[in-house]
Amino acid sequence: MIMRLLLKVFSPSAFAVLTLTLVLLTSFTDTVILRASEESARRTATAKSSNRSNPQPQSQLFFPLTPGTWWLYRGTVTWTDQQTEKDAHADVTLKMTVEKVIRKPEFLIAVLSGFPRDLDWATGEVAAMPWLLIETSRHEVFLNPLPPDFDYAKLDKDAASLDKLLAEDNLLFRWPLKQGMKFGDAESVRRDDGHYCWVVATQETKKLGDIQGVAAKSAEVFQLQYVTNPDDTEMEISPGIGILNYQYHHHGTVAETDLTLVEFHPAPPTPPNSGVTP
Repeated sequence: MIMRLLLKVFSPSAFAVLTLTLVLLTSFTDTVILRASEESARRTATAKSSNRSNPQPQSQLFFPLTPGTWWLYRGTVTWTDQQTEKDAHADVTLKMTVEKVIRKPEFLIAVLSGFPRDLDWATGEVAAMPWLLIETSRHEVFLNPLPPDFDYAKLDKDAASLDKLLAEDNLLFRWPLKQGMKFGDAESVRRDDGHYCWVVATQETKKLGDIQGVAAKSAEVFQLQYVTNPDDTEMEISPGIGILNYQYHHHGTVAETDLTLVEFHPAPPTPPNSGVTP
């Protein structure tokens, strides 16, 4: 019906021209659509290939927790000599080493040999004790002392053990840090006196130039403070390095620890695969 109407309106030659134009226009439209589809597919394939070859980098850790990384601290311990009833002092050194790392989807567990707290109440050099330092994807840092016979297999198999390690009582801090922030269990954090929880006491920029292995530069430094009735603990920490200074003071019988970082040796980074890194 439509064809008959067109034949009546247009002459045969004009109708032929119109028909050819419609055919060419249809062919051009199909070609444009096809090319657009091919370009979209090419871009999708390129994006997928790029994602495979350039995965998103892992979030930066506050502590450089790579197996083989170590820190060396020097300082003094002070105690009351029971025989002379006078204060006694001893020069000490402590080496803290990342022995191995266990990677989980939501956090990283570092097994440490030695931690400054090992020298609290010491009367000289002490053996390095095992510790766990855990950093989560939410930038929470947990610290846990371990018994010498701790079963590390539990870290892979026992979910209940992991829950205990990530308890509020073991929370050291959550970064980014800001002066006045508090960390610990809910009841302690609500205290007006800032006791029985970790508090960011100070925040400042300092020049680091006396630490072997650290380039002379200015860095952001935070002082964490934990105060109780019988004692108090202070730690200066800096992102990408860790603990710069550690102090412990007992308020009764003399027991003091004062350590300063003198060497820092980060190990090369390891692939971000899941599992245990020796």
